Amino acid sequence: MKRVTKYTARCLLLAIAVLLLVSLSVSTAFAAPTDEILDFTVTVDVNEDASLNMVYHIEWKVLDDSIGELEWVDLGVPNSYHEDITPLSDTIDYIDDNGNTLAIYLDRGYGEDEVVAFEFSMTQDHMYQIDKYKEGETVYSFTPAWFDGIDVDQLTIRWNADRAGAWQPDCTQEDGYLVFTQPLSSGSKYTMEVVYPNDAYAFDIDHQNNGGGGGGGNNGGGTGGGETVWDVLGILFGGIFALVIAATPIVLFVNLIKWIANGVGFGSGKKMEKKIVRTKIEYYQYCPGCGVARVEGKDECPYCGSSMIKSKEVVEENQIEKPENYTRKGTYRYGDSPDTYIRVNVISVPVRVSSSGSSGRSSHHSSCASSCASSCASSCACASSCACACACAASGRAGCSVKDFFKESIHRSRVRVESKKENR
Repeated sequence: MKRVTKYTARCLLLAIAVLLLVSLSVSTAFAAPTDEILDFTVTVDVNEDASLNMVYHIEWKVLDDSIGELEWVDLGVPNSYHEDITPLSDTIDYIDDNGNTLAIYLDRGYGEDEVVAFEFSMTQDHMYQIDKYKEGETVYSFTPAWFDGIDVDQLTIRWNADRAGAWQPDCTQEDGYLVFTQPLSSGSKYTMEVVYPNDAYAFDIDHQNNGGGGGGGNNGGGTGGGETVWDVLGILFGGIFALVIAATPIVLFVNLIKWIANGVGFGSGKKMEKKIVRTKIEYYQYCPGCGVARVEGKDECPYCGSSMIKSKEVVEENQIEKPENYTRKGTYRYGDSPDTYIRVNVISVPVRVSSSGSSGRSSHHSSCASSCASSCASSCACASSCACACACAASGRAGCSVKDFFKESIHRSRVRVESKKENR
C-alpha cells in the first residue's frame, strides 16, 4: 500500500509538472509586449570618403516592468567598421561597442509607462557596393536594426539626397533629404537603397560591404557572386543555434522528470550573489612589434597585431587605491600613469544554501561568452540564421546578434564610450 501511495504521488507531481509546462508555453506565446518604440529615426550624410555620418534617435516606451526596469538596450548596427561613437543625449550613461551591436546603458532605470529618448552618432564604413546592379553605379543598402517582440510605431530614415541618382522604395523629400518612413511590427525589417555614379564619392573596392546588404542587424541581399566561406559557416552556426534553442525546453523537461522520479532536490536551494572582479592592466606606450603609439581602447596593435599588454593581474580590493571608484563594469584609468587601467567585471556567483541554513560557495565556471549565449538563448527568438540581430533589450532581457560570429571583428576588445554627461 505504501508503494502504491508513493507511486501515485509521483504520478500526480508529474501530471502537475506537465500542466505547468503547457500553461507556461501558452502564456509565453500570447504574452503581452513589454516595450514599444514610438520613434526610430536614423539621419544619414555621406562623407567625401564614402563613409556615412549616422545619427540614431530612439524614443522607447516601457509598457510592463514586471520583469525589470529598462536599464540598457542592445542595438544592432550595420557592421563592425564604425568609429567616433558619440552619445548626444544625457539619457545615455555610456556605450559599449561590441562590434556588430552597441550596448547602450541608460542614465537610470525606466519603469512602466515611462518614455526614454536617447540619441547618439557614429561614422560607419563598408556600406556600399560598386557596380552592384549596373556598371558605373554604386549602391548603398541599409536595413536598420529590427526588434523581436517589440513594435516600432514609426521608422524614419533621412538620407542626404546630394548627388544621389536613384533610390528605392519610393519616398518623400524634405530639406534636401530623402525621407523613408514605415511602421514595423515585431520582427519586421525594412530595407532602402540609394544609387550614386561611381565618381560621386571616393568609393574604394577595399571598403565595400562584402555581405551584400549593409543593414543594421542583417546580412542583406546577395551580389550574385555566390556564397563565401563566412556565409556557409554563418548558416551552419545559425542552424546549430536554432537546434540548441529548440532542444533547451526538452532537456529542462527531462531533467524535471528525473528530479521528480528520484525524489531529490527538496530541502536545498541556490541563490546568486554579485562578485566584483578587478583586473589591473599596464599597457606598452609604444607597440613592441612595430613601434607605433598605442591606440586608446585596443589590447592589440591595429597595425601588426602585437599584444599591447605589458602586464595583467587580478587585484583584490585592498590592493588598489579608492576601490569604491571601480564597482561598475568597464575599463577605467588608474593612478597617474596614462598606460595603467583597472578593468571591472561584475559576475553572478552561485551560493548553495542547505536545508539546515548553512551556506557555502559552490564551484563555478564563468565566462563572457557562456553568459552571453545563455542570455540570448533565453530572451531572443532570433536563431533562424546568422542574419539575425535583435534589440529585445531591457533589464534582464538581453539583446543578441550572431551576425559575423566567425569574423575577426567579433574578437576585438570592447570599447567603452563615455557619456556626454560625464564629459562635461
